[in-house]
Amino acid sequence: MIGQSWATLFAWNNYEVTLQDLKEDILDLALSQIRQKFQFLSEKGLLRDKVCDDCLARIRATTDLKEAVAEVDYVQESTYEDYRVKREVFKAMDSAAPAETILASSSSTLKMTLIQKAAGRPGRCVVAHPWNPPHLMPLVEIIPGKGTSPTTVKRTKEFMTKLGKVAVVQKKEMPGTIGNRMAAALWREAIDLVYKDVAELEDIDKAVSAGPGIRWAILGPHLSYHLGGGRGGIEYYLKHLGPAMESRWKTLATWTSIPSLAKKKIIHGIGKMKLLQEKQPDKIAEWRDEKLIELLRILYG
Repeated sequence: MIGQSWATLFAWNNYEVTLQDLKEDILDLALSQIRQKFQFLSEKGLLRDKVCDDCLARIRATTDLKEAVAEVDYVQESTYEDYRVKREVFKAMDSAAPAETILASSSSTLKMTLIQKAAGRPGRCVVAHPWNPPHLMPLVEIIPGKGTSPTTVKRTKEFMTKLGKVAVVQKKEMPGTIGNRMAAALWREAIDLVYKDVAELEDIDKAVSAGPGIRWAILGPHLSYHLGGGRGGIEYYLKHLGPAMESRWKTLATWTSIPSLAKKKIIHGIGKMKLLQEKQPDKIAEWRDEKLIELLRILYG
């Protein structure tokens, strides 16, 4: 899912792309999904049909990893979250790719410091974590391992910026990236509100998407609260509204394993959602992407 979306983005930006996986049927499915993505972009006026054909022509597929990385400038690894698998892939890529090739991982949780130990040239290995779907979502979080060179970080950020991404650098490794750690904190509280019967699951989702979600899409939390302080800015906010925030923190969820009853309530709540009763998940994803394109046009032109 992530790899074929990256391939769509790279080909859309006029790069020659090699898509690699272990099985032909997976590659066939990926190419079919990429074709659908370009068709979708064409329907939304972002690409002409001829350009779609040109983009597809820039993508080739192979099951041979050595062949895939032999003559490339940049690699975006998108295997599943498993240290053993990623070490094997990075070891193979490092031995086959040109010395200056950047080897980037899409990992959302694993530490590059532990992955790059398998590579003979760890300095060129880095995490470049996208938000799904990568060909549409602007954010890419760049996270170096302890062995990653500053030059690799600089080159990766420059490349992502050239692709039109909002590239941020996470200076320290932690379980997860900046964005998904904050998302995890929000979701834990959303789950807890369902668990404690504070509100229906659907209303909790609406409270996020129609409230802070809209504002954060424009500014992010710190600047939002800075503006919330009026003329006094964040200093005023911390002084006068900080205690109210602290009173909420005292009652927020602190569990680190989802309670079993909470899991049952989430599954039940999802089943009751009106949108899921009206549309299949793939149609909801298509509708989401349509709205996402409209938002991106407003926010990023």
